[in-house]
Amino acid sequence: MQRALRRARRVLAVLAVTAAGFVASPSATAARPQPPNVLMIVLDDARIDTMPVLAKTRDWVAKDGTCFPEAVATTPSCGPSRATLLSGRYPHNHGVLRQDAIGAYDHGRTLQHELSAAGYQTAAVGKLFNTWPISKRPPGFDHWALQTGGYADALFNVDGHGTRAPYATRFVADQVSRYIDGFAKDSSRPWFIWAGFTAPHSPYTPEPRYAHRDFPWGGNPAVAETDRGDKPDYVHKYSVSAKEGKATRTAQLRTLLSADDAIDELHDHLADRGLLDDTLVVFLSDNGKVWGEHGLGSKFTPYQPSYRVPLCLSWPGHVAARTDNRLAATLDVTPTVLDATGIRPGYTVDGHSLLGSRRRAEILLEYWKDSANGSYPTWSSTYRPGQDQYTEYVDGRGRRTGREFYDLARDPWQLTNLLGDRDAGNDPATGTRADELAAARRCAGEQCA
Repeated sequence: MQRALRRARRVLAVLAVTAAGFVASPSATAARPQPPNVLMIVLDDARIDTMPVLAKTRDWVAKDGTCFPEAVATTPSCGPSRATLLSGRYPHNHGVLRQDAIGAYDHGRTLQHELSAAGYQTAAVGKLFNTWPISKRPPGFDHWALQTGGYADALFNVDGHGTRAPYATRFVADQVSRYIDGFAKDSSRPWFIWAGFTAPHSPYTPEPRYAHRDFPWGGNPAVAETDRGDKPDYVHKYSVSAKEGKATRTAQLRTLLSADDAIDELHDHLADRGLLDDTLVVFLSDNGKVWGEHGLGSKFTPYQPSYRVPLCLSWPGHVAARTDNRLAATLDVTPTVLDATGIRPGYTVDGHSLLGSRRRAEILLEYWKDSANGSYPTWSSTYRPGQDQYTEYVDGRGRRTGREFYDLARDPWQLTNLLGDRDAGNDPATGTRADELAAARRCAGEQCA
């Protein structure tokens, strides 16, 4: 009912404009000198198939914008992935290889730096980086309201002042709305706001009203996998059951119901202030999460639940309402925003704008061993959606310790590693792929795209 009422209000608004003798069109909107506001909504550990529970969010970004069902997080680990989101560069170029490596980040080569230098008002709300001290203003942001993590009674630092929030998800939406209203006092300058929700990351504390919501699930072939003999050694250190995977899924989805409400509130806040048409909204997750596939229970792996993520853009009059099946990536977010705002970055980005028509056939995925994340080794892959994926594992000296190859056309759940199933007859030729992967690990700029 609420969504229907909002849509009715939008229709009335259009009629009012028509009565005034002018109806906004994409060309008319594009002709305005004012660049768009930018709202980046970032979930934490939401894999692509969490989208069905986000009904209100889909009603905004999917019905009114473009979603990329083939989107990937190029590094399935929070800190490195977020550094990529805000720079458009691979970890092997921006230097944040592990969760605690934010000190290696060049804050002068980031989206927020470029936008701030161009006159944007900027704010970061919620979760930004795992190890960033919340009492410290992150470079490139005029304002900050960052949290340490968690949901209930969460500690935030708002522009230098500590405060407790009864429930973090709702506080993030409220604080974003406050910054929007504050920035409106200087309407000559557009704004950029990072809205980082903890959901659906652990500890999975739901709001009481959603604490008993159930989500039936029969698993999938990778959850039911019993023969893992073809998998690398580290996989055998874990034995997450289907029951445990289902419990994690349920817990995550419960927290996402609150995120869905919060995102809907942000939609209404923009709509009530007439800002929807003037705002580019980027909605995505930093990485995915494994729900017991292959006996695993986290991320950090070259398996699809870890790296396939939701990614949608909404910008009425500029971004069509459609599904775009191109291979998109977290790597492309910064180039897309800079393209929309008309800013040429002062550094080389590795991704490309999703507002154009450029396509890629494959992409590099990479991850570095991180003691904070358990026993997951360093690996890198070349991934071709719906076709195949070639992965190499290396030790601390860069020596190759294992390989995987999956024919994704025949084996989308990655059940049979053709290089580990003890059947030499089905081994694919990998010489060229190995050379391509080695080159991709060193790529920069156009070489990566």
